[in-house]
Parts: sequence; structure tokens; C-alpha cells
Amino acid sequence: MRKHAFFLAGINLLIYCNFLTPVFGQSTAVPERNTLSLPVNIPLFLAGNFAEPRLNHFHSGIDIKTNGVTGIPVKSVSEGYVSRIKVEAGGYGNALYICHPNGLTSLYGHLESFSNEIRQYVLSEQYRRESFAVDLFPDPSRLVVKKGQIVAMSGNSGSSEGPHLHFELRETKSENPVNPLVRSIEVKDAIAPVIAKVMIYSLKDRRGWIKPHPVPMKKVGGIYKPSAETPISSDAISGIGIETYDLINGSDNHCGVYKITGLLDNVKFFESLLDEFSFAETRYVNSFMDYKSYLSDHKPVLKLFIDPNNQAAIYKFAKNRGLIELNDNQIHKVKIITEDASGNQAIAEMNIRLDSSKFQHDPGFMPVYSSYFNFKESNTYTAEGIEIEMPAGALYEDIYFDYSIGDPRPGSFSPLHQVHHPDVPVHLFYRLAIEATNLPENLRTRATIAQYLGNGSYSSLGGTWEGTRLITRTRNFGSFCIMVDTIKPEIRPLNFTSGAELKSLNTFKFTVKDNFSGIQSYRGEIDGKWMLLEYDQKNKLLEYQFDPKRIKTGIQHNMTVRVTDQLGNTNVYKVAFNR
Repeated sequence: MRKHAFFLAGINLLIYCNFLTPVFGQSTAVPERNTLSLPVNIPLFLAGNFAEPRLNHFHSGIDIKTNGVTGIPVKSVSEGYVSRIKVEAGGYGNALYICHPNGLTSLYGHLESFSNEIRQYVLSEQYRRESFAVDLFPDPSRLVVKKGQIVAMSGNSGSSEGPHLHFELRETKSENPVNPLVRSIEVKDAIAPVIAKVMIYSLKDRRGWIKPHPVPMKKVGGIYKPSAETPISSDAISGIGIETYDLINGSDNHCGVYKITGLLDNVKFFESLLDEFSFAETRYVNSFMDYKSYLSDHKPVLKLFIDPNNQAAIYKFAKNRGLIELNDNQIHKVKIITEDASGNQAIAEMNIRLDSSKFQHDPGFMPVYSSYFNFKESNTYTAEGIEIEMPAGALYEDIYFDYSIGDPRPGSFSPLHQVHHPDVPVHLFYRLAIEATNLPENLRTRATIAQYLGNGSYSSLGGTWEGTRLITRTRNFGSFCIMVDTIKPEIRPLNFTSGAELKSLNTFKFTVKDNFSGIQSYRGEIDGKWMLLEYDQKNKLLEYQFDPKRIKTGIQHNMTVRVTDQLGNTNVYKVAFNR
């Protein structure tokens, strides 16, 4: 559903940006570096860079540090017009899209506020639609901007983890994010990437049953080499992974590398390039990196081999999909080069030799499997109380599917179903159906399929009923059961305790919390009229700026705030106040 909604939004944006031709005379030429102005007038230091590997997605822009504060003026990097404005509680928060005559669209995310003209347009649309969250596509002639014009103030809105400006460049026609550090904007960077570790994977047979071999690296004379001097053991068919990251001047953040090249005996066998990607491909990042390793220590190990169902376009060359095949007892030389967008390189060299004895199945690691799932085919698994249907292409490679059933968790209305292993990535949504047990009829509307995360923690996945089975869709393996949510969300005034205190306040703040399924909707009214409550999801905050133009003063008012969670539990807060 989300992918479909984003696709439609992309079509709308493309249609609007195509009106650029009569307005500016659109060109598809790629701008040279420094032809765009900078989006902020402060030294450019980055907290994150383009295509940095993150869970479930490549980072689609650069994160510009704003000295730990909000309110830094944000400028349009070129002439153009505002083609899209999106306001949401999560994601990019307040986000602005500007189409330019060079065939690119710039995006500015996590903004604190918009410039006055843009803000007035957004405000009028929010009141017209009676919704804080809006996705707007203004007419191309409505909000035309000049190069260097201030269009917003930097902030910390949406899912931002701290004040910064998220900046993107996208090709207008394809909607593909492109690398700003290569295409147009130059950041001071004289620091080479780091190669901390190499991993050797056995890919000969049942690859998931053999633990990879870590090879710690140390820098010797400018080259990263194994800590041990003896040749590294390789299987008859192997793959290489590297724990690597980039450092950029003025920042201690670990960023992503731009290019990776692998050579075997001085012959290239692999090359990846993170210059551009499509949103349809972004989830392939879970296959580009060692997903299991990332979940355990949050350090991406990037693979110099391509899983069978990884179709990302970031791979520019891969002989035999990057697999290294050895059939002799000779020593072979491996050279790996990682490069950042400024051309700084890190080089790792090591000798490898065939020694399959080091890659035996580990009985403690080998899973007991229930079925064999072929990634090219649709796969179905049925057991007592559960049914799983995975479409073709949902997996990155064939798996030996593992299922087990456990005792019900406290408060659950089904056994705990262990569906394979949570450290195995899934690309597409699959159907999960769980049979309810001993669920009272009056709780059916409050039931949800929940993923058990450990330590008594759950994530609600929702669901719809088909007879006595609850059905949902997920892109994760793990432990699942049926739970119920009957507790209303909490609404608590944050900066006042009674109506009397509202007489002099310009901002009314509420904390809103839900114990399980999450907030689905909210609505505030003053004297029966809709009030604009801004929702800060990460801080669980609703905020209203009193507007004397819309609310009469000198009289008593009645304010109502209603909040509903994902399973229909509703709470209402009411207060009377004089103004």
C-alpha cells in the first residue's frame, strides 16, 4: 500500500515538474560541481551521506549538520518552483520539493518552518482539508523561487534524530535520487575510507549453514592487511564482505563509501557504484550488506558478491556475480579498493588459498528446517493454526525454511509461532494467517497480529478477519501471535493543568501515548470548529498555536481533543477556558 501511494505521488510530482518546460525551458544536462548554490550559509559538515546503508533502505540524500540547533535559513539551490510540499508526523516531517530547469528536483527535509508565502499556502490547505498531514502539489506558477532564495528554516521535524537538514537531488523524470556530492555539491573531504574487517563466506552449498570467517585488518604502510601473515582460507566457492565506512572532514560520523572494487590476481571481479538508485530498489540494501551482522552490531558489512535475487542497479560489474571459485592449491591475491565521492581511496590486500576443511557445517549453527523455499517461486507453508504464503521474489536466495510453535505468551490468544529467523531479510510482503484460540467475541475488533520482539515487547501488525483466522502482511520473519489492545490512548496536558491557565498561553501542548497498537488518528476542536494540532510523532506531542484570527477572544471556549489508536480505542480530553 505504501509503495503504491508513493508511486502515485511520484507520478503527480513528475506531471507537475513536466510543466517546467514552458516556464524555464527544461534541460536534462547534469550540472557540474559548484553550479548549484549551497542550501545553507554555514560550513558544510555531514552527519550522513548519499546511499549510506541503513536498515531496509539506502539513505537518499545527505544530512547537513546545523550546529545542533534549528532555525538555520534554508535556500533554494537554483531557480525553479515549489512542486510539492509534504507535512507529516514522521518521515521527513516538513519537506519541500523544488523543480529546477536543469532536470533535477531538490528536496529539503526535517524543516522547522516554511517561508511566509509557502507557510500561508500550506496553512490554508490544512484548514481546508482539516488535516495537519498534507501532501500538496501547487500549480507551477504559484510558488516560483530564485536561486539562493530563503524557502524555509532548518529543523528537527519528522523522524529526525537531531537538528539537521536532509538534502536530496532527484532526477525529475525518473524520480531517482542522485548523489549530490558527485553531481553538484562539493564537501571538503581529505580523509580516506576505513576498512576494519573482511569476511569470507562459503557459498558452495547451503551457505546459511556455515559461519563466515572474520578477518581483522590493520593498516601497514598505507595498505590494510590481515592481522595474521598466513594466507586466508577460502572455500571452493566463496564470497567476500568488508566492514568499511567513510570519514568526512569535520565529522566523526561513519558514512557510506561511494565505490567498491574487487580484484582477484589483478583481474577485476566486482564493482559497485552508489551514484544513483530508484526507490523500487532501495530495499535491496538488506542484501547488499550482511543483514544478520548488521542486526547484531549495526555495522554494515558490504558484500562483494550478489545474492541470486538482488536486482539492484548499483552493481556495475560482477564476474560470476562476484563469486570466487578456486580449484587449485595455489596462493591467490585479493585486492579491494573502497573510494569516497571525493576520490579518496582505501586499499586492502590479502592472500587466499583453498582450504575447504575450514568451512565444515557447524552442528550448533545448522538449522532444523521444515521446508525448502525457492526464491523464484511462490512458497506456501501450513501448520496447525498458521498459514504462510510468500510470493515469488520475496526472498533474496533459496532458504531452508524453519518453523516451530511455542507456548502462548501471557495475554495472547494463540500460540507463539516462530516463522523462520528474524535475521534473514525478506524483500516483498508475504501473507501471514494465524488461528485465534479462546478469543472472546467482544474482543475480535481489538485483536491484532503482534510480532514478539523479546523482553516482553511487541510490535502490532494489525490484521483482518477471515473466519477464525486473523490475516496480515509483513516483510519480516520472527515470532508472531494474536494479542488484543483494549486500552485507550493517553492524552495529558503538558504546559497547563486547568482551563484557567489557557487564558494567557499562546501554545497549548499535549502528550499523547498509546501502549501498543499506535496512534491512528486525532482531532482537535474549539467550539466545534477544527483546530490545527501539529503532531510530533517521535516526541509524542500535539501542539496548537492559538490563532485569534480564527478564534474569537473575550468569550468562553470549549476545547476537545480526541485520539484513536489503530484498533479503535478512543480517548477524549475536554476543557473549558476563557480567552
